[in-house]
Amino acid sequence: MMKKILDDETIYEKTASVIKKTIETTLLKKNIAVIGLPGGRSISMVLKFLKKYDIIWEQVHVFLVDERLVKTDDIDSNFRLIKQALSDVIPTINLHPFIFDAHKLNLSIKQYENEIKKYGGRYDIVVVSSGEDGHIASLFPNHPSIFNNDEYYILVENAPKPPKQRMSISKKFLLKSDTGVLLFIDEIKKEAYKRFLDQKLSFTSCPAKLVSMLPRSFILTNIKI
Repeated sequence: MMKKILDDETIYEKTASVIKKTIETTLLKKNIAVIGLPGGRSISMVLKFLKKYDIIWEQVHVFLVDERLVKTDDIDSNFRLIKQALSDVIPTINLHPFIFDAHKLNLSIKQYENEIKKYGGRYDIVVVSSGEDGHIASLFPNHPSIFNNDEYYILVENAPKPPKQRMSISKKFLLKSDTGVLLFIDEIKKEAYKRFLDQKLSFTSCPAKLVSMLPRSFILTNIKI
């Protein structure tokens, strides 16, 4: 596990560099690289730098690690944010949205599982940004989401922060990933970073700790403790 404290000006650029190098390493081993991305301002900034690199985007497939139950073009959609950031460099067919049916949510989750199975059934790289409470994707501390043992994706109900209903990668599926990139950005995440560093806490109390359990993990932050 690599931990690196960066200043405000370089954390997004450094994160993009880590992702780029990991994509390259993955493509030396196989013909595609499957990346899991969340939404949020931090990821938007990372993607801004990532698309400046000379990446073989035709061999990169982007899936979500979590999504709000909205249409893909909704202002709150994580997919919309990612598509907006990358659509000028990656083929549209390589961006994989979560399409939900409000009346058949479990079927929607099963269909997303079937979609990623077409591309190897796992993430090569999973990128997440910690929340103030140490949650990642929509896996929340001491919440049913972190105790759910489903193999792929889960429906999260009664999330501690709005919206209440979401789709998320399960902890089991996250742990199948090869490489994890975890961000703690800005002082608002300081308490979460402290919890992550606290060896007495388990991943159920701080889901961000799941990333450090992967074969390779990169922890990047601009928080000094």
